[in-house]
Amino acid sequence: MSTTAETAAETAAEATATATTIDRAARPPRSLGVAWVVWRQHRTTAWIALAVLAALCAELLWLRGAMTAYLAEHGLNVPCTQGGDACAAHQAAAEGFLSRYSGLLTYNGHVLEFLPLLAGMIVAGPVIARELESGTYKVVWTQSVSPLRWFAAKLALPVLALLAGASVLAAVYSWTWSSARLLERDWIVHGPRWYETFDALGPAPVAGVLAGCALGALAGLLVRRTLPAMAATAAACLLLYWPLTAVRPYLTDPVTETVPVSAGYPPAVQAGDSWRYERGMTTPSGGRMPDAGCAVNFSIQRCVTDHGATGWYVDYHPASHFRRLQWTQAGIVTGAAALLAAGAVRRVRRLSP
Repeated sequence: MSTTAETAAETAAEATATATTIDRAARPPRSLGVAWVVWRQHRTTAWIALAVLAALCAELLWLRGAMTAYLAEHGLNVPCTQGGDACAAHQAAAEGFLSRYSGLLTYNGHVLEFLPLLAGMIVAGPVIARELESGTYKVVWTQSVSPLRWFAAKLALPVLALLAGASVLAAVYSWTWSSARLLERDWIVHGPRWYETFDALGPAPVAGVLAGCALGALAGLLVRRTLPAMAATAAACLLLYWPLTAVRPYLTDPVTETVPVSAGYPPAVQAGDSWRYERGMTTPSGGRMPDAGCAVNFSIQRCVTDHGATGWYVDYHPASHFRRLQWTQAGIVTGAAALLAAGAVRRVRRLSP
């Protein structure tokens, strides 16, 4: 063999080896499989979401620092007991606190409250329905990947990322919110009380995101078209939100206070940060008539006489019930997420060839 031929053979062998090395480097690891493909599909969205999460956390940390500094600078960490001009200045400082920070705290809470809706729409459309609409799932299923494995791989990374992001954001928001929670003087932060920002604190956003992902997966599998699946998920999330808020006061036994008719309407509750969710009149037989319109009646006495009332009552949850209510709701929402996920798995099995 000539020198030229030998050189050409060596060059071809080197090129083949190089191509093989590049192909192996570009090929996803066998252990990752479909999950690697999912990451490649959504990596740009993931980096954008991570940047937004970092920005929100940084803003909340700044807000906490600004609020605590303001409270300390104006002496709002302790109640005013001097009276006169000193308490007037104290009240003015409290109103300044509200105008500066209460709105920001509320808006950040709204971001967390809408996370389950956003998570459900992301899973329903871009993650599940788009694959079914384009038909690319058929190619994956013919390459030794079972439908259930495909479904699990498609959801694993997005759901874990959404749950991790919701957990971090909820923890930072709860920490920021707690710096302004002065139970004895709730007039300072009367905007975002615990029962008004319930779905943004503690485990509530995380459980909501889990349920939103399960609902989105089921909607994507049922509708199988990207935009309609996202719209259906949004509508379902909003419809399910109202029953959840309606039953929330009854997740744990409330505290009830009753007073005679002569005490006036409505009965006073001593706990400053309590959630007063129902009030009304009591009858001689022990019955109760929730808010019978006496609050807007010109003659309270006439209203009492017309209904034969003997007293007033109010049902409320003190701040000490907050954690109990939250974890009970989180358990219910997680159970609903499990049912939705089971429905999605059943749907995948029915789609199997």
